[in-house]
Amino acid sequence: MRYVTLLVTLVGLLGGMRSASAAEPLPHPQGAVILAVTGNVTQTNAPGQAQFDKAMLEALGKASYTTSSEVSATPMTFEGVPLRAVLERVGALGKTIKATALNAYQISIPMEDLQFEPILAMKVDGRVITARDKGPLWIAYPRDAHPVLQDAKYDSRWVWQLSRLHIE
Repeated sequence: MRYVTLLVTLVGLLGGMRSASAAEPLPHPQGAVILAVTGNVTQTNAPGQAQFDKAMLEALGKASYTTSSEVSATPMTFEGVPLRAVLERVGALGKTIKATALNAYQISIPMEDLQFEPILAMKVDGRVITARDKGPLWIAYPRDAHPVLQDAKYDSRWVWQLSRLHIE
């Protein structure tokens, strides 16, 4: 039996920090942009999109869990930011998220998937992931916590090398 550890720490719970709401202006990235969010969003910081660097994403909160995946025989620990936090920050209004990877792979993810608390992983097993090893962002689901997630339909939504989210 596999054990899944789910840890979600929102910025608002971290010592004295406050979380930014979708009503506050989205700052401009100071580092390399690793994620762009387009489509039906209310907050942008570039023409037609919300751009995030690593620090901006990390400021939205932290989440981690240990779970199996289609790409590994043993459970791995994924650490990153809750996808829900990113969508809330940009004021996403829609029913579908089109996720696009650096290699142009695209998949539509229904907003209902947020019930499973997927994350945008930036670390796997304590190591920062790079484009060479499925990073800088990898959509991960707590596969072992929900038997329904152990299906090819959900496996296809584990987008590695994520670069863009489009809200429809």
